[in-house]
Amino acid sequence: MQKIYIADDEANIRVAIKAFLENAGYAVRDFENGDALYAAFVDSPSDLVVLDVMMPGSNGFAVCKKLRKISPVPIILLTARDSDLDYATGLDMGGDDYLVKPFSPMALVMRVKAIFRRMELDRKIYSEQDLLTGLFDRVSGENRIESKLGEGSALFMLSVDNSTDKALLDIAKAVPQIFGKGCIACRYGRNEFLVLVDSISSDEAAAKKAEEILAVGKAGDTSIRIGVASWPEDGSTYEELLGAATQALTS
Repeated sequence: MQKIYIADDEANIRVAIKAFLENAGYAVRDFENGDALYAAFVDSPSDLVVLDVMMPGSNGFAVCKKLRKISPVPIILLTARDSDLDYATGLDMGGDDYLVKPFSPMALVMRVKAIFRRMELDRKIYSEQDLLTGLFDRVSGENRIESKLGEGSALFMLSVDNSTDKALLDIAKAVPQIFGKGCIACRYGRNEFLVLVDSISSDEAAAKKAEEILAVGKAGDTSIRIGVASWPEDGSTYEELLGAATQALTS
């Protein structure tokens, strides 16, 4: 269960917010000032923080700034002052969202849910990425390639010789520019990439793409070997296409 901390010196607001968030399925602790929330967070961090801006002791902006030094936790700021300066200050201090009082507790619940949805999506995307190149990792890439095979598909296997991390990154950045944003690309091994293009019109078009990616390697003082397999001429399954592209690479 996701845990949320609330700090607001107005007890009625804390009670209302806590009730709505608990009804939405969150575990909630409330505090009457930001200093108490910060101390609790240091001892046991929460998954999200809701901070009133105007409170006794350290105000919400100050607590937000302190939290941001130790954690990327999402922070929603609450304030009775509706001004562009306050809004800009809150974001500059590290806040992720901003609500002006009076507001509906349900509006806060919706914002909390939206933040958690974005976090989950970010985690999902990040977990499927190769850390160096930002392309899909091998497992995620293979799954997507297998599901997209069809008429006009061509599978490119790229093997980079004597590669450095910079060379691999340069090639990874060039892939969507050369093969198109609709391609599916993954880092298949230490020095290998797989790229599926679903709209190659001819062998000549595939050869032109290969020449363009070879030029990227030459510009970075490295060499690239390329194997290409077409569906369904070279195989009707992912395994068959991969085998054909691998064979073309080594032949």
